[in-house]
Amino acid sequence: MNRIIFISIFSILLLTSCSKYKYWDLSKFNMNNKALEDGEEIKLLYSSRGPQSDMTQDYYIHLIVISQKTGDTVNVLTPVHNELSMEDKDTVFNFFNENNAVFKIGQMDSENLKDIKSADDIDKIKSKKLNKVARDPEFDYLADNTYPTIIGMIGKFESNKE
Repeated sequence: MNRIIFISIFSILLLTSCSKYKYWDLSKFNMNNKALEDGEEIKLLYSSRGPQSDMTQDYYIHLIVISQKTGDTVNVLTPVHNELSMEDKDTVFNFFNENNAVFKIGQMDSENLKDIKSADDIDKIKSKKLNKVARDPEFDYLADNTYPTIIGMIGKFESNKE
């Protein structure tokens, strides 16, 4: 009897420790590097998140956004965990493309950040090239789409009101 209980508890622990995330190959997406303009205002509809939240991730996080300029729905693939939540659903964000300094710095780990001595150093940063996109199969009804897709990240411009 103790053995059955142990096997049952072990099975439950094993199942709960397994990631719910799966991955799509980057080729699944309809890539279009003009889908959003750098700095364009967007609102977030969906974030796939991912199984880990550190800078060593080897996958893109899938965001679905709506352009506040055109009303178009666009997939954004980002190598950066933004720690987005349901409270962000009405927030207006800005999109930053792969060439933007915000994107380049945002994907760096703290070890490499200290090598940045001037703005010229930022221009030399190469973007991570990843081949897979995190997906939560529970939300494939949203994520499995043919919207144009662009690589970048989202954030907010904050003004100093002093």
